[in-house]
Amino acid sequence: MNYNTDSGNTVYVGNLDPRITKEQLYELFIQINPVLRIKYPKDKVLQTHQGYAFIEFYNREDAQYVIQIMHNTVKLYDRLIKVRQVTSSIGTSNLASNSSRDITLPVAKLFIKNLADSINCDQLTKIFNKFGRTISEPKIFHLSNGKLKCAYVYFEDFEKADLAIKSLDNQLVANSRINVDYAFKESGKGNAKYGDEVDRLLNKEALKHDMLK
Repeated sequence: MNYNTDSGNTVYVGNLDPRITKEQLYELFIQINPVLRIKYPKDKVLQTHQGYAFIEFYNREDAQYVIQIMHNTVKLYDRLIKVRQVTSSIGTSNLASNSSRDITLPVAKLFIKNLADSINCDQLTKIFNKFGRTISEPKIFHLSNGKLKCAYVYFEDFEKADLAIKSLDNQLVANSRINVDYAFKESGKGNAKYGDEVDRLLNKEALKHDMLK
């Protein structure tokens, strides 16, 4: 087969349980068509998978057949996986490069600092879902030798994330004054944060093509 570095060869696989490994994804999709490569991003801090992957096939026909067979039909850990076409605007042609930069969907990633010890993932979800739909559950972790409780929250779109920041930053939540801002980009240069003009344009494109469901 001829291989073209075209995003038409690549599918987005979403709603993945973080327990699923790259090897399991390979074993599943190789049953349908030959797999060229898999990009399965991890959170740089927590080293956990983020609930989605990009799987590249040798041609567009193989990719389209996989979408027809597997979208909303296969369950892994009781989750129906989503398999969709990737558009070039998402930037997935970089799968073929040797760059170490992880490819991530253009969601709005927030960093929440100074959470109360009593706050858990369900409570965070309820708090932030008041402003708009979030993608996957929050990621809670600790900094400063376990003294500072923090979290990542992923919004579907930046307008809702902007509203959450405006409403919650420097507010008391469970008797603890939290800070809410956009997270730093894991693979960005310098102090680049999520939420720049390019992020927002890509986010609108992804929403338009129903890539974030």
